[in-house]
Amino acid sequence: MPHTTIGRTLVTERDDLLLRLMLSDATFLTTKEKTLIQNAVDNGAQFDSLSVADISEVVKRDIKRAAWNGKESLAKAQTAAKLISALKISWTAWDRTDFPSMLTEMPDPPYMLFYRGNLECLTSPCVSVVGTRRATPGARKATEDFARDAAEDGLTVVSGLAYGIDSHAHKGSLLSAAGQTAAVLPSGIDTITPSAHTRLAARLLQKGGLILSEYVPGTPALSFRFVQRNRIIAALSPVTVVTQAPAGSGALITADYALSYGRDVMLHAECFSPAAEQIENANLHDLRAKAALGKKIAHKLENSVRRYREDGAPVIASYAEYKQCRAAAPGTVFCKRDAAQGELF
Repeated sequence: MPHTTIGRTLVTERDDLLLRLMLSDATFLTTKEKTLIQNAVDNGAQFDSLSVADISEVVKRDIKRAAWNGKESLAKAQTAAKLISALKISWTAWDRTDFPSMLTEMPDPPYMLFYRGNLECLTSPCVSVVGTRRATPGARKATEDFARDAAEDGLTVVSGLAYGIDSHAHKGSLLSAAGQTAAVLPSGIDTITPSAHTRLAARLLQKGGLILSEYVPGTPALSFRFVQRNRIIAALSPVTVVTQAPAGSGALITADYALSYGRDVMLHAECFSPAAEQIENANLHDLRAKAALGKKIAHKLENSVRRYREDGAPVIASYAEYKQCRAAAPGTVFCKRDAAQGELF
């Protein structure tokens, strides 16, 4: 078996992988802290013998709250390694040269990425396209049109393979002659989430696209992982385009992540179509009713496409207008659309 040097001794690639899998699943550690441990121990068997106090000493931080069981972590890593081998899952890590460069700019980059397909498609310019699961017919068509045109122009369309806007972003890119698209999962790469999109995932891979996840194979799709996944979607592209999203939705969480990473956010005009506005008004009514009952949802009321528009996010109606906005000098306002009039100004 090939060998690689890690820490102080010569260890096998399997030893290296098991240690990395254990570190990847140690969610109480930052990526930089995981690297410190990776350089301090030689293999998973050494790591599983460390106590929380030992780990605190290595990372130079007092870790007070951590559910850590080294033996269980090693057993889980061994199961994941078997899945990686059996399913021919590829992986990379943030200390490797093929790790997507856009993710290295994050303050909280994933320690590892597990993937199927063509990782190199992320070296092309990317655009992230997100939105609601309950999309209007107009928003679904607008998403497919935008993604098709972006893919035809050589961009990799990034989304989350979810119902609604995400799936239409992937489908639109597949309508192009040679378009590539990348899907980021909220579960382990061994499980397509949602399972109803298994065929879409297969088509995506057949056309040279990519499916990736930061989660160790065997990890289920829990609700908080959808939000964590969104930060990767936001970080992979210089721009996140929202084609329809109600206040407080996951798509707007992605937009917030994008802005926090120094990326741009653009809104599709379909966000403000009569059909979308009707849905948004009903959504706001429900949120206010919940607020009246004492539920803490003020952050959802504040996070809306209207707020982004008021803050200056461009409103576009096509990929052509997206390109105009990208090419415009900073401070240029001609690429901002008056949603009520449907005209550029």
